[in-house]
Amino acid sequence: MFKKVLVAEDHGLTGTGLKERLSLLQIPEVTVVHYCDDALLKSKGAVQQNQPFDLVITDLSFKNSYKNRRITTGEALIAALREIQPSIKIIVYSVEHRVGKIKSLFDSYAINGFVGKDREDLNEINKAIQETFEGRQYISPSLQQSLRSVENQLELDAYDIEVLQLLSKGYKQEQIAQKFQERNYPASSLRSIQDRLGKLKTIFGAKTPVHLVAQAIERGFI
Repeated sequence: MFKKVLVAEDHGLTGTGLKERLSLLQIPEVTVVHYCDDALLKSKGAVQQNQPFDLVITDLSFKNSYKNRRITTGEALIAALREIQPSIKIIVYSVEHRVGKIKSLFDSYAINGFVGKDREDLNEINKAIQETFEGRQYISPSLQQSLRSVENQLELDAYDIEVLQLLSKGYKQEQIAQKFQERNYPASSLRSIQDRLGKLKTIFGAKTPVHLVAQAIERGFI
């Protein structure tokens, strides 16, 4: 089992509950911090001392405070942790429900597990830790079907995501085509952009560009 675990959680009672759960797994060293910056500092210090953490459990959303912070989200923390300790195991523990966002955490940052905060969440933490320790990914059962559905239905590439991002910023089709042409992207003609938007509307079940952007945001793709 893991020997050294770092928990980044700004809600005191939740952090305490996590620490109690981890103690049941007989993990000898558990450190709980309330800010992402503190989590990164702890991790850097542990690496420098050649005593790195085996596992990090982090929320995604952290409330604002008077303290000046450089890292304000769990996603930014995960990215920073991957830079200083690429092999560290990471479990996200969050109320996030947008399957697009959850999928991107696995795809972009290779997180090892995702546990949704609900009534059975603390019971799932033990399962997630055990699965992660044994080298398997863990996703809350309540989210598995939705995530599987997204993987089967939404085949978006980098260009699709960029089109959605530009569309959300108010770019017109002609402007998107021009932007793609400036970057020497393939299939950057106005017709190509129109075809791509048509495909995206079909995928998301959207009738208008505004509806398309709303659906992409709701599912966590932008």
